Amino acid sequence: MDATSAYSGPLTTEQQQQLLQHQVVRLTTIPVMRYISFAIGSLGLVGNTFVVAVILGDGAMRRQLTNAYITNQSLLDATVSALLVLTTALEDDGRRFDFDAIADQLFCKLWLTKVWLWAMFVSSTYNLLAMTTERYLAVVHPIWHRGKLTKGKVVGSLAAVWLFGPVYNLAYMVPTSGPTREGGCTVYSLWPNGPWRNAVGVLTICIQFVLPLVLLTFFYVRMIVVLRRRVRPEPGGGGGAAPAGGAPLTRAPGSMARAQANIFKTLLIVSFCFIFCWSWNQIFFLLFNLGYDDIDLTSAFSNFSVVMVFMNCCINPFVYISKYEQFKKTTKRLFACKNNAELRELQTQESSLD
Repeated sequence: MDATSAYSGPLTTEQQQQLLQHQVVRLTTIPVMRYISFAIGSLGLVGNTFVVAVILGDGAMRRQLTNAYITNQSLLDATVSALLVLTTALEDDGRRFDFDAIADQLFCKLWLTKVWLWAMFVSSTYNLLAMTTERYLAVVHPIWHRGKLTKGKVVGSLAAVWLFGPVYNLAYMVPTSGPTREGGCTVYSLWPNGPWRNAVGVLTICIQFVLPLVLLTFFYVRMIVVLRRRVRPEPGGGGGAAPAGGAPLTRAPGSMARAQANIFKTLLIVSFCFIFCWSWNQIFFLLFNLGYDDIDLTSAFSNFSVVMVFMNCCINPFVYISKYEQFKKTTKRLFACKNNAELRELQTQESSLD
């Protein structure tokens, strides 16, 4: 959620004025922000659709567990990108809302709140967390990973992340938004009292950023420790350190070890991109919640922080194409096959003309 999407905590007089200016939704988006949103959304939609097509088009990649999570990540980010384009294109046009009209209630609560956009952002974050958890289990608890991580559990986790974002965001965005009797649409402002608003604001920051940040940090630090222990030379030519759980470790063949290391590095970069893109906005949002006087929701930095969040939906395909070796090889092979097919078709056409 961007810093202008929810308001909680003690507010100064100046912040209350900003809040009043933003509570009633109207078409006030800065033109350059609209263009940027369209560009990011379009790029994300194309890039993530391409990732899904490459993985699903290759049998070997389809069968790998990690690629199932990468595919799900790309589907979620493609959905975010599509919603970013749609919500930017179909903003409030200044219409007058009828407080008692069901259609106006639904339009205000379910569209102008951008609840689906922010819900998919949360789902995308938790798919990243699920993807990292799968790698953590493979590296730190390989025996459990091979024996206990069934297809049903994987499918369940993939479905759960799609549900989590909408369930959480609908639970607080819809009840706190709606048409006003003055004819506007106010969003995230109809709270029972200040403490409720404050509690939900803090909880939102924890759920969409702090908790994933803590868990991602823990998982990667733990994996780095285990991987360093595995490659460390041992006195007497021993067979390698034992992972957590006490089972003896057998060294993987060189090519397999390199592939696993490449996946680890790729997902580490993806996680770093999430932290980098989201931290600006979440720190800004936290300071606003804490009532700092200098927080301006209309400032250039506020817009920059929102753009950085949006960037997270289109950056991962560039990571895969530049760092994920299996994805790079599959992409080259698919394009080579396509070029060869086109060449054969052209040769056939030329032969028929002779």
